[in-house]
Amino acid sequence: MPKQPFLNSSTQFISIEVTKTLEVILSTRELDEVITLDHRKILQIPGMPTVVAGVFQWQGEILWLVDISYLMGFEPLLSTGDYEQKFRVVKVKFRDTYLGILVRKVGNLINIESEEISSGKTQKVNSVVGKFIQGTWTNSAGEKKMILDIEAIIEYIEKT
Repeated sequence: MPKQPFLNSSTQFISIEVTKTLEVILSTRELDEVITLDHRKILQIPGMPTVVAGVFQWQGEILWLVDISYLMGFEPLLSTGDYEQKFRVVKVKFRDTYLGILVRKVGNLINIESEEISSGKTQKVNSVVGKFIQGTWTNSAGEKKMILDIEAIIEYIEKT
């Protein structure tokens, strides 16, 4: 049975730029905070799965960083050479686990009515991206936005 995480009549989402051409949205219920991060603060750990960009210290804790671009089958953010730009880390909480998701950019907050959300996987994305999507929403301009599935990301990393 598909997940039904959006039970209230309206849920707030934040848009996240994965690549220059791919933007997804994330429920703010899963969002803990957004952090601006200089790439030099990331400590890469040898032997870790390639989707793990590394770790960094944030307010007295060590936060694991997942490169969402690489996870979804695109070029790793840290290999773009765009080091003038500071990266954004979307710190999420799922159950008792905190995870930092390294993204290009964080965009706007969007209020979405639950009946506007199509649950389930979308057929128009590649299978790598589709594994981490739990539904879609189409805005008034007709643009379809995919909803990021944090649980699927954490489960994937735990298996890797």
